Amino acid sequence: MQFGKSSLIILFLFATGIQTMVGEPGNRLDRSKESLTPALRQTAMPELGKGRLARILNRHYEDGLGGRENWAEISSLKASGTLKLESGEFILTALQKKPNLVKMTLRRNQQNVVMAFDGTNAWHRPPERGAKPVLMNEEEARRFIHSARFRSYLLHPFADGKELLYIDTVPVEGNICHQIRATLETGYQLDYFIDIRSFLEVKVENTDLLTGSTNSVLYSDYIREGGLPIARKVEGYEDGKWVSTLTLDEARVNAGVIPWMFEMPQ
Repeated sequence: MQFGKSSLIILFLFATGIQTMVGEPGNRLDRSKESLTPALRQTAMPELGKGRLARILNRHYEDGLGGRENWAEISSLKASGTLKLESGEFILTALQKKPNLVKMTLRRNQQNVVMAFDGTNAWHRPPERGAKPVLMNEEEARRFIHSARFRSYLLHPFADGKELLYIDTVPVEGNICHQIRATLETGYQLDYFIDIRSFLEVKVENTDLLTGSTNSVLYSDYIREGGLPIARKVEGYEDGKWVSTLTLDEARVNAGVIPWMFEMPQ
């Protein structure tokens, strides 16, 4: 049972247009030193004031993600469904807890694969019977930890090492979307395509600036649980080639997820 990096695409749990000069006022957030207090840097959904990008993000936070008060009440997510890969179909169970704890279990027949990040270490347990859990290698861990963020990198817009930029408004998968780019100090660049009506994510393109590799995720068939939008269908592509489709059967917020659940067994 081989998954490799293609299975990590499910953590992101989803043409041409009018060109805009990204240097125009309002396409970036005000990051002047006097305005960036420690509390603001740590705030997931701060009030962003004026400007095109600020207006889009405020609507995304309120209309798309359910609002600031509701977000503050959400701590974890438990989901299950079917993951289809080129190698076959698997039953998936996933646990997530703010800010970036994640654990995925993939099952088929008598084989189980576990992949997790406990906030410090990324680890996995191979499918072979009796196999012991081991730490991921450096390359695997970097990708997995990057994908483990609860929801998206559009949250905490003033975090250290992050830059957000409005790029364009473009058609994507039959929707008109705002394209917002997040550049991270870890060497990743993410382009989020946010529907102009629902302010939900339609597509995310992820580029590893260190290797040049790309993947994209399409999100559809949204439901809301506890006010949180959850895409029941998530399709993953790498370098333009299909690699996975996740179909969720169940999702619950604040379902009693505890930090020790993510720890690597000794």
